[in-house]
Amino acid sequence: MKKRYKILFIQPIASFSGSLKSSEEYIKNLYKKFDFIFLTQNGYSQKILKKYGKVFSTYGICKFDNTKNSHYVGLRWFLILREILYFFFTFIKLLKIKLLNHEINLIHMNEITGLPTAIIAKLIFQKPLIIHARTLNYKNDKSLVSKIYLKILSKFADKILAIDKDVFSTIHIKKKTLVLRNILDLNFNFKKRKISKNEILNVGYIGTFLKYKGVEILIRATEELILKGYKIRLILAGSSIKRRFFLERIFNFLNVENNINPKFLKKKFIKNLGFVKNIKNFYSKIDILCFPSSLNATGRQIFEAGMFSIPVIVCMKSSKNDGVKNNHNGLIYNNFHSTKELQKRILKFYYNRNLIKIMGNKGKKIALQRNTKNYNINKLISIYNNLINNS
Repeated sequence: MKKRYKILFIQPIASFSGSLKSSEEYIKNLYKKFDFIFLTQNGYSQKILKKYGKVFSTYGICKFDNTKNSHYVGLRWFLILREILYFFFTFIKLLKIKLLNHEINLIHMNEITGLPTAIIAKLIFQKPLIIHARTLNYKNDKSLVSKIYLKILSKFADKILAIDKDVFSTIHIKKKTLVLRNILDLNFNFKKRKISKNEILNVGYIGTFLKYKGVEILIRATEELILKGYKIRLILAGSSIKRRFFLERIFNFLNVENNINPKFLKKKFIKNLGFVKNIKNFYSKIDILCFPSSLNATGRQIFEAGMFSIPVIVCMKSSKNDGVKNNHNGLIYNNFHSTKELQKRILKFYYNRNLIKIMGNKGKKIALQRNTKNYNINKLISIYNNLINNS
């Protein structure tokens, strides 16, 4: 009988997140081929991951944020104090895993911000390390921190997986970085409802309710249009990040709290679905998807929408991205703070409902070309096997 390799999979984010959702799409297709041992923070991720293997949870997982959107500047450097505290929890839990599981074959860190924990794990287990990059890295040749970070990443990571070409371009460590796209493993027996010119336009947003993802701006933009007489409904799916009382007070004091004010979610024109287990229940209710984020990157929502033939509105600095092209499968604007720019894109779909179908079909074609299940799963299996067999 062929030996099953053991993968130590580290999920550094406890709450419902794109990184957890994306990794589950892979893990549920791989856990019968590999033995997964999970390390994560106490929280929602435990419930999801325990379906696929043994879970070790801890109070905190040590991170270092060098992403383009939220790298350390000003008062954000105080967050390092939290990571120093988390270091001890991380180290102790990894030692426990080492004592109970002697034959770990590979380490997979599911988010690049968890690099410190990944390094500790590699030093303890002495096994190949994969770092999954899901966010644009802060790459600045004038920043000493940025340069040191990339050197450390290059030294310790055996393979770096970027979710798209845009993320790839901000890391691009030669011979170590490659693109592994997110997938959506669903039965697409999905019939999109017909849209009438006289019907309400249903604008959707799915994800965490965070300020930098533009949710407040989307709500304000929609409210202004409704006050002018436009028939629009905003449909949200997701939640805010739950914080411990102690951390919530610190974040508010330092003015680094990213959750939006809950009062924004109580508007009458908003239908808040909360967390949705089956995303068909969300995409079947919307006509267009908005991703008005300041991240300058496309989340998995973009190709999800494409799979369901739904066009997107995205805030981006470029008119072309790895997942969306302006006036092809969606509309792009570049001023994150401008409700007017966002409103112009919403109204373009409002007045031309046929455009929803045209762009939605183009989005599905792109998603099917790039985010297909079997090709990407086989690619990851090959990466796992090659790293283990060559170590």
